[in-house]
Amino acid sequence: MSDRMKSIVDRDLPPCGCSSPGDASAATCYCGVEDLLRIIRRRYSLAVMNAIKSHPHPRYHDIAEALPGISSSTLAETLRALEAAQLLLRLSGSGDSPFHSYELTDSGTRLLGRLRQLLAEL
Repeated sequence: MSDRMKSIVDRDLPPCGCSSPGDASAATCYCGVEDLLRIIRRRYSLAVMNAIKSHPHPRYHDIAEALPGISSSTLAETLRALEAAQLLLRLSGSGDSPFHSYELTDSGTRLLGRLRQLLAEL
């Protein structure tokens, strides 16, 4: 492998040095944290999570109302990313309302709580 190719490959390795999640020990591999940070670093991720936590089973429209600056496509994309990361659940509509609603998972609730604790300590 050429030096140039090696430097490109080395640059693309995560900071823990493993080539894929789980290759390094749990004490030194931060791949999972990197993936989580990539999601919550998105512009509206934490605001969406906070809006969901602040309203009991909010619908899409309720979240959009709580965040007037967010576009519909950005909100939809953010909700999908947070659901994929298992930080929120999309609940199917019931007989009373055919619309989906959202709630944070236990992981999402714990994450918001821990971030608030970190901010309080600064």
